Amino acid sequence: MPPERSQTKAAEVKRTWRHVKKQDPAEAERLRAQQNEHKRRSRARKKLVQQGLQQPDGAQASVQQGLQQPDGAQAPVQQGLQQPDGEQAPVQPGLQQPDGEQAPVKRRRAVTPDSGPSHSVPGSPSGNIAAGSEEPPAKRCRTAIPDAGTSHFAPGSSSGCTPAADGPSAVPEGRIVSTGPSDPPLYPATLQVNRPAPSRLFSHISVATEPPPMTRDVEVMTELAHIDPSCSQDDPIVPSTPLTPPVYTKDLATNLIGVKVSSHSETVKWSSGFTTVLPCIWKGGLNICQEDADTVRYLSELPESDPELSLHVVHIHHSDWISKPTELRDLISQTLREGKCIVIRAARKPQAARLDLDYLEDQGFSQFMRVSIHDVEERTKDYTHPYVEGTIEDFMRNLNDPNCIQFILDLPYTGRGIPDHLRQLDHGIAHGWNQTTTDYPIQDKVHPDNFLLNGWSLLHQPGVLTNFHHDSDGGVTFVQSVLGKKQWIPAFPRNPNISRTKFIELSLLLTNLLANRTEIEENWSMEVVTLEEGDLFIQPPGQYHAVYTPTDCFAKGAHCLNLEFLHHSELSRFVDAKKGHFLTNQVHQHSLETLERMVIYLPRASQRTRLFIRPLIALCTMVIESHKYLAVGADKKKTPRNTTKPALAISRAIIKHFWKDLETATSVYRFGANKRSGSQSLTHPGDLIDREQLAICLKPFTEF
Repeated sequence: MPPERSQTKAAEVKRTWRHVKKQDPAEAERLRAQQNEHKRRSRARKKLVQQGLQQPDGAQASVQQGLQQPDGAQAPVQQGLQQPDGEQAPVQPGLQQPDGEQAPVKRRRAVTPDSGPSHSVPGSPSGNIAAGSEEPPAKRCRTAIPDAGTSHFAPGSSSGCTPAADGPSAVPEGRIVSTGPSDPPLYPATLQVNRPAPSRLFSHISVATEPPPMTRDVEVMTELAHIDPSCSQDDPIVPSTPLTPPVYTKDLATNLIGVKVSSHSETVKWSSGFTTVLPCIWKGGLNICQEDADTVRYLSELPESDPELSLHVVHIHHSDWISKPTELRDLISQTLREGKCIVIRAARKPQAARLDLDYLEDQGFSQFMRVSIHDVEERTKDYTHPYVEGTIEDFMRNLNDPNCIQFILDLPYTGRGIPDHLRQLDHGIAHGWNQTTTDYPIQDKVHPDNFLLNGWSLLHQPGVLTNFHHDSDGGVTFVQSVLGKKQWIPAFPRNPNISRTKFIELSLLLTNLLANRTEIEENWSMEVVTLEEGDLFIQPPGQYHAVYTPTDCFAKGAHCLNLEFLHHSELSRFVDAKKGHFLTNQVHQHSLETLERMVIYLPRASQRTRLFIRPLIALCTMVIESHKYLAVGADKKKTPRNTTKPALAISRAIIKHFWKDLETATSVYRFGANKRSGSQSLTHPGDLIDREQLAICLKPFTEF
């Protein structure tokens, strides 16, 4: 068969093979990544050329027949090809010259970036095969021993032999010998070539012969391995060098566009330097998520939270506190008590994993698990009911649909949302449930959220915007990005000394960020906290925040109650009862059971448990006037439990002992001990309660 027809047929086979591969989404993504890498390397190579990293003039070595040597002589060619003077070209050792003499051994020099100098002689697998060899070109792969010092390759040498000092040894061809004490394993890299024959991989690089002209040693960035269309696709492919151009790690958009997000997606650069896509679902020639895109563009202009200058977010690194868990818990408590947030960098080692069904199976989620999926397209039609029913498998299938944006909230992840050394911050479990069941055994039905919410997980596709809201029912929020990244945007009132009514009024501004932009900027302070893999973010109850997820992401988290932050919990639950439909994204109604258990714990509370005036008043108020804190849409039917009566008795005893009645206690809670000073700060916890007086007050409840 003529060579042209053979190559045409092989090319057709190659095209068919690539077409079949592209039918698999995962394979299509891999091929696209390979093509992107090919382009990046091409650009890097061109940049080297533009910077003048070429052979000096006249020093270009010959790699093909007819290229000039530095001295003007014609380049040697393979056996059987005529030199310009009519003489036969020199051949490799072991191949007969026309006059029957062995060809002299000549070593060729090239530079590789990852290994020291190495030398090879003709006949080794890394060299070129003389004319007449039946081995196809694609099988003449290069191999190397990286970082092993100087290595020698002899024709016919084996790993158990040493090359003869006076010439090549006669051992089976295709074996490699190392001069080290033991043969290190072979890795795919590029070896120095011995013979100036054409190379598919380094066709753009000149190779100097001895004596070499003056050259520069440069690190060469190569193309991806080239597949010769004349060879079978089953033949081994020549590996490329491991050196690749640096990847711009803050570009979170390029590899997603056209693969996981719409090809019409725009991008934006955040103040942190990250570049992300904007939300986009392309329907009828329009982006139906344009409002979300405009909101994200505005959020990207907000300042990145500064570890040194931020007034509202404390930044620490986990490695600085790993040996001080008690001090770390104290720092977190103080931060949240004052209404601030805290981010712990690298709280967990980032995972080198891919978000797929196998990964989720390892986390305990079956692909057939039924879930409620939030669909962004449905949200554009009906903001109050954006749900579609499906399974984990359905969600993951849509992950590779560029015109679909979905996410799942509250995937149960019980017990795994809070790191072990921080679980004592969950006073609802550690103090409320764990330490009261002997005095008051569990006899009634218990809402499962009391336990399920101390561990949950989130699944997001790229391009999900969650507008400003607060997490319902007064819990502290822990969230940790496990795979993927998140842009977390907390909002803080510029004046915390405002009335509760005014606070709700300002809160409603956040429901329409673009329309109320001017008023929001006057009354709210906002900053962006970029959460990378392993970062842990903790925010107090009722913290308003927006979130943008620019990549596919798996995150975990938890909610809990803490005796030191209950003044934030009370305000959050009050807002839920008034405007919950507008200001929260999930409705929960379980907290009262845990709050009653926390009150019952007080008579036996450890002296190490810090009790502040405002959180204590808030706790007693939420138990005594529980009907005022039912969230909008929650079941208003009240079911007394065996803990209700003792919790009410303890709460009323505390209020009477310290403030005489609930009205006075409420006044102290809202306006401070001195009413003339104006409204009490919404975030200030007040002073510590007098524990001696508290012990006197609660002594009757400690008797068996």
